[in-house]
Amino acid sequence: MQSKVKFPEKFKGTILEKWANYWKNLVIDYRQMLQDLRTDMQDDPIKALKWTTGIVTLYALAQNNPNESDFKDQMKRITNEVILVSEECRHPESIEHLQYLQQCYNEGVIQYTNLGIISFMYTSNLNDSCDLYKAHCSYLKPSYFSIFSRILDVGFIGRWWNIHIKTTNYDVNV
Repeated sequence: MQSKVKFPEKFKGTILEKWANYWKNLVIDYRQMLQDLRTDMQDDPIKALKWTTGIVTLYALAQNNPNESDFKDQMKRITNEVILVSEECRHPESIEHLQYLQQCYNEGVIQYTNLGIISFMYTSNLNDSCDLYKAHCSYLKPSYFSIFSRILDVGFIGRWWNIHIKTTNYDVNV
């Protein structure tokens, strides 16, 4: 493809010419990629539909992934609702779970991790600001296999599932 724009002789071999060539080649590459994509979509529309559906689904899941502030908001909302119920009617498992979460927040050991389409709330051994020997010694760090026992909640499709399941019937004492 010939360029319609000619560089003046004084710019030949300079960084400006290299910069212009870079962007020109980039546009050519992307134009060719889009043409190839178009022909691939015309050749196999079912495969294109599957890929499009997968990408749109992943995008929608990523957009609805809850964050740490959503977890705090849900915990505070449920705690406020539980306070309005008399102690005789409260479900003990729901109360224990909410008290444990509050204790973990007070100790500063709750951590948040976002993996794009799913989020995790988990506990660590020590607070981030803790400067004890235990915090720095590699032999005293928790093993990777203990991470599953440390997970407090899983966020997916706009909801924190563990807190939702454990506090659904907070007003039914069994």
